[in-house]
Amino acid sequence: MRAPLLSFVIFAASVTPLLAEPLSEPSAFGALKQLPSGESKKVARVEARDVTSRPNRWYILVYDPKDENGLHEYVVAQGVKVASRNISQFAETLTPADVIGGESLKCDSDKAIKIAKEYAEANGVSIASMNFELKRDSAGEPPAWNITCLDAEGKEIGHLHLTAAKGAVLSHEGFAAEPPPPTPAPEKPSVPRAVRADPPPRAVPVAVATPEPTKKPGFSLKKMFTGHD
Repeated sequence: MRAPLLSFVIFAASVTPLLAEPLSEPSAFGALKQLPSGESKKVARVEARDVTSRPNRWYILVYDPKDENGLHEYVVAQGVKVASRNISQFAETLTPADVIGGESLKCDSDKAIKIAKEYAEANGVSIASMNFELKRDSAGEPPAWNITCLDAEGKEIGHLHLTAAKGAVLSHEGFAAEPPPPTPAPEKPSVPRAVRADPPPRAVPVAVATPEPTKKPGFSLKKMFTGHD
């Protein structure tokens, strides 16, 4: 009995470091990839709270027509789905009009964080944590990011409203100054193309007619006997 037990202990010791190593997929779009097949098309809301650097826990609400409240929530932490339930702290009910789907989402949370930090730097403030919310503000409107920036005491210092399609800033409450536009990359000097010289014309041989030699009068036996050449 000791041999099988020893083998199991060795096996457990070998896989424990792998299990302890966190799977890193902190972005919102990375979290959406962990949903069951077909659920990403029914996503209605994405939330993250008390984010200090990059979110490691996402709350994803999908519209579920089989549920009485039309709601189902998935929780993805460190790139792994850790919860699945029909209740959420972020909404009580969902309808088909709340669905944002996934095809129109182009601005990931990484880009949203970068924009928030740029606004904080432009206004000389420091962000201690952020709350993220991705949803439709009202029926018929395109989905948008709502980012609430907080200081070390948990007080709101600014709020950003971004389009989920391209990350365009719709409003920046609390941030009076806007960050400077990005400096365009310098254009590479154009290198003139080398002009290829045409090859010199090839000499075409010209046929020169050779004149026939002039016959000189000479002595002829035929003429001597017949009188003709």
